[in-house]
Amino acid sequence: MVLTVRFLTELVLLGGLALAGSQLGGGVVPAIVDAVLLPVAAAALWGLFIAPRARRRLPEPARFLLEFALFAVTGVVLALLGWLVTGIVVAVAGIGIAALTRVAAKDG
Repeated sequence: MVLTVRFLTELVLLGGLALAGSQLGGGVVPAIVDAVLLPVAAAALWGLFIAPRARRRLPEPARFLLEFALFAVTGVVLALLGWLVTGIVVAVAGIGIAALTRVAAKDG
């Protein structure tokens, strides 16, 4: 169950970055580019360093710190763009589930 919720928070992270990217661009084309590149960059980091089958999976606590940073930065950017509650929920839920995963699902 915890891993299912974790997966959902990962999807919310990507969606939050797409939303933030769409608000950052200074026009239609830059907004689309940012809305695509931000989640792709986060997914690349996740796939390279956090995912269970990553070749270069970081050891703890570095892996947790990267997850923490991804969720925190996404939350802060959303909050700064006017999505305060969404930003708080993304950051708190993502970081909380990342921590809970390490306890309940023995992810380490």
